[in-house]
Amino acid sequence: MTRWLASVQSLNEAQALESCLPDILDLKNPSSGALGALPLTTVSAVVNWLDGRCLSSATVGDLPMQADKIAKAIVAMAETGVDYVKVGLFAATNLRACLNGLTPTLTAIKAPVIAVLFADEDVELDLLPLIQQAGFSGVMVDTAIKNGQSLLTHWSQDRLSNFVSQARQLNLLCGLAGSLRIEDIDKLEPLGADYLGFRSALCDQQQRTRGLQAARARSVQQRLHQFGMAC
Repeated sequence: MTRWLASVQSLNEAQALESCLPDILDLKNPSSGALGALPLTTVSAVVNWLDGRCLSSATVGDLPMQADKIAKAIVAMAETGVDYVKVGLFAATNLRACLNGLTPTLTAIKAPVIAVLFADEDVELDLLPLIQQAGFSGVMVDTAIKNGQSLLTHWSQDRLSNFVSQARQLNLLCGLAGSLRIEDIDKLEPLGADYLGFRSALCDQQQRTRGLQAARARSVQQRLHQFGMAC
């Protein structure tokens, strides 16, 4: 059964989902870019409040592809106790060198690190073996520009299926996100990704910077549960 991730931007938003906690509670600031980082104190507060009731993840921010800066952010975020640290890999001429430079940090820390690729950038799937070799534990695809266009706007069903298949062959945890709607579950769940990520679909008027609504979260949870019962 495909699991689901809900992105929250505060302890109050996390608490709003107490009756329908996701499999992974993701911590990021939607007002600060695709993977805007929250203060470390906020992440620690949410992790402490969760007390292991579900897994947690947190982004390190939209950082330049400079291994030293990213490594420092990874270590700091891992120290909050979050279960997964997420790092955006943005299109850059030095991206492959950056991946190599991150290997010492990725192999030294305990927290698994997830690489995030962006469907609306020029992404080549031949990066996946390099991501695995660098020491990342998982990979997901998202959208960098939040303009209402979803993951399914940019990638075909076949490309998404290929992405999931390659990630699995490399033993990488695999996630799909990017302005997903509840209706998209019907198309994406059969692909077999480990999890689907949601933010705007959970918010008032489906605007990612607005507050979360628990009723929307329950709808996502119920739809995925229906797929699980059918398997």
